[in-house]
Amino acid sequence: MNLVYFGSVKDGALKIRNRNALALDLLSLEGKEIEIRIVKKKKTRSNNQNRYYWGVIIPIVKQGLIDAGYPREKISNSEVVHDILKNMFCEKEELINYDTGEILILSPSTTSNSTTQMMDYFEDIKRWCAENLGIYIPDPNEQTSLFEH
Repeated sequence: MNLVYFGSVKDGALKIRNRNALALDLLSLEGKEIEIRIVKKKKTRSNNQNRYYWGVIIPIVKQGLIDAGYPREKISNSEVVHDILKNMFCEKEELINYDTGEILILSPSTTSNSTTQMMDYFEDIKRWCAENLGIYIPDPNEQTSLFEH
């Protein structure tokens, strides 16, 4: 069970939002060992970034890969394109079994990226697409035209 509560520190004191819910959760853990972590909250990727990624970047990359000769049937869904991109540009994590020396590689995730990390990710994708696929990905809110006049 992971419980997450948010708060702030003022004058060296911890100010918890929704302290009543925390008190109830603490009662349910009576007599149990717990672990407390304090982590500086970071701003995770925004809804606008998420919409831009899935609505602009992914479809353009998908079509660019198809146009470059990659098999349409293998990259027909957006999740596959997402997996390709995050494996190319996101840092992978190693799990090491110190008893055997075996190393497992965890697939990277963009879910907890900060807004800044997402912008860096987008720039890496855009640069790679320009250099390797010869395609341009517009910036957010950049006007594009669907039809020639």
